[in-house]
Amino acid sequence: MKKILYLALFLFALSGVSFAQDDQADQTEGGATKIRERLIEYIQQKLGLTKAEADKFGPVYIDYFKELRRTNQEFKGDRLVLQQKIAELRLRYRDQFKPIIGEKRSNDVFTHERDFIDQLRSMRQERRGDGRADKRFRSLLQ
Repeated sequence: MKKILYLALFLFALSGVSFAQDDQADQTEGGATKIRERLIEYIQQKLGLTKAEADKFGPVYIDYFKELRRTNQEFKGDRLVLQQKIAELRLRYRDQFKPIIGEKRSNDVFTHERDFIDQLRSMRQERRGDGRADKRFRSLLQ
C-alpha cells in the first residue's frame, strides 16, 4: 500500500504543472507532458502492443492518467481514502483496458507504470547525488 501512495504522490508531483491546461487540449509542452508521453510509450513497448492496440489504448490510458491526477488532488489530505480511490480507479480502468489488450496485459499496465516511475525516481536520485544519470534511464526522457 505504501508503494501505491508513493506512486500516486510522485505522479501528482510530476504532473501538476502540465495538467493545469488539460482542458485546453494539452497545449503545454512542459516536462510533465513529455514524461506522460514517455510513460505511455514505455508501457506500450513493454506490453508489446500492435499499432491498432496502441491507437486504442493511448486515449484510454490518458483518461486514466488525468483521472488519477484529479483523484490525487481531491483526496491528498486523507491517505487512506486516497489509496482506496486509486485502487477503485485502477480496477475500473483495468476493465476498460481488457477489451483492447486482453486480461493479462491489462493487469500488467500498472506494473509497468510502477517500473517506469521507479526508474524516474532512481534517475532523479542519481542526478541529485552526483549530477549524472544512469545511461539506461536517460533514454526514457530523450
